[in-house]
Amino acid sequence: MRWLALGLTWAAVWPAAAQPVRDVIASAPVDRSVTIYRAPGRNGGQLTLSQLHGFAVITETRDVVLPEGRARLSFTGVADGIVAESSLVSGLPGGVIEKNRDDALLSPSALLRASVGRAVELRRTDRKTGRITVTPARIVSASDQGVVFASAAGNEALRCDGLAETFQYSGTGDGLFAQPTLSVLTRSARAVHARITLTYIAENFDWNANYIARIGSDGKTLDLTGWITLANGNGVSLTDAQTQIVAGGLNRAYVRQYLHAAPRVIARCWPMAKTSDIPEKPGRPYQLVHPWHADDAVSQEIIVSAQRRKADYLVAPAMMLAAPAPPPPPEQLGDLKLYRLGERTTIAARQMKQTRLIAQAAVSFSADYRADLRLFPGQDIAPPQPVTIMLHLTNDKQHGLGLPLPSGAVLIEQQQAGQDMVLGEPGLSDTAEGEKRDLPIGSAGDITFAWARVPATADRRQSRYRVTLTNASGKAATVALRLFSPYGWVPTDAWAKVAKIDGVPTMTIALGAGEARQVPVELYRQ
Repeated sequence: MRWLALGLTWAAVWPAAAQPVRDVIASAPVDRSVTIYRAPGRNGGQLTLSQLHGFAVITETRDVVLPEGRARLSFTGVADGIVAESSLVSGLPGGVIEKNRDDALLSPSALLRASVGRAVELRRTDRKTGRITVTPARIVSASDQGVVFASAAGNEALRCDGLAETFQYSGTGDGLFAQPTLSVLTRSARAVHARITLTYIAENFDWNANYIARIGSDGKTLDLTGWITLANGNGVSLTDAQTQIVAGGLNRAYVRQYLHAAPRVIARCWPMAKTSDIPEKPGRPYQLVHPWHADDAVSQEIIVSAQRRKADYLVAPAMMLAAPAPPPPPEQLGDLKLYRLGERTTIAARQMKQTRLIAQAAVSFSADYRADLRLFPGQDIAPPQPVTIMLHLTNDKQHGLGLPLPSGAVLIEQQQAGQDMVLGEPGLSDTAEGEKRDLPIGSAGDITFAWARVPATADRRQSRYRVTLTNASGKAATVALRLFSPYGWVPTDAWAKVAKIDGVPTMTIALGAGEARQVPVELYRQ
């Protein structure tokens, strides 16, 4: 009876195991959502397309027609930076049995490797007549050392006679894909048409924020416009996608990247040696190849075309449509911030693009000057140096803001004689609602500070200095004199009032136009 039971069990399993696996390709995405996360540990700074360390969560909705039984379902056109183990497929009747990242992409090298042993047509230039000849041949080997063919003349390497030479063959090579592909193995009890969702993580994405702050004519308010730069370092474009970005310090474990290790095929032979290694033929001396200089009529036409395009651009703003409405306010994602772009966008392959984040008018600000005084008891004098121009923002609704601001660079401009002039481009770190930010714009050459050490007193625990502040400008100025001293030394109020501002001992000094003032400072060693 036991043998009979085993036989019945094997008979029941065998048909399922023997079922052929049919290949099915899902449709192109009918809907797509992309959420881009900034590189962990990066708080601002410039983006480099070839070195993107952020990632994206991509969700695609696709249609598929599944046959009865087992099927290998392929999703073509996924991002080539896909982390296959992160992929989730929902909506399949029988679920997912296994999944694979098919990395054999269609390329010249891959096509040559897949065509080894196949017949091709070798097209060469006849040395005597200069005509193109077609010779049947077969690829013997393809590697980084070159390509070898077998023809009626024997085995020979490609492009080793110095004349024009190429080959042609049919087919695309078995197991090669024109686009990055993810495949899953599934089983369905019956043929069915399903709409399924594919979600996965992909590397080589990132984003950054950039701001333009235009100071108004009143000198007390500015218009702040924020732009998001989206970067896609993959070779696949994500078209018409609902796009989100996530701001904040995300902790992500290091993931070892899989590197495509397929051998490279180099389909060239000439020249393999130096010209000095090849004997010169009588009557045919070698000629150097000179670089081409763009000084002919073609370059002139390019310049003229560029001027025409520039002229067209100058007229275009009058016909521009009104700016789109700003995107919705950010959402709370745990302790992170999720920003949704107002419209669908296409993030093209290996491209960076900008889309508007915020547009706030009449944002209140204040400005003053800062001097960082770094005192060391062993140093007796410091030469004059300019103070730093500071712009102070408060991120609340009372001052015209009141929304989370992701980190990025702030280009500060002000109109002078009808033209926008750049005053500075400081960096802005992630700023939550209600926080204050001090943005250093640059240095003010007309306002300087210097200091000298006063001769020591009998008490060795005291060290005194005389700070000279000079305002050579034509307007009054307020300088925040911040005191930094070595460990164990603290400034005192013996000579002047010292208050702590943002944890730093600070003296606030008001200077009139053209005024020079000496301020005493005393340090005491605890």
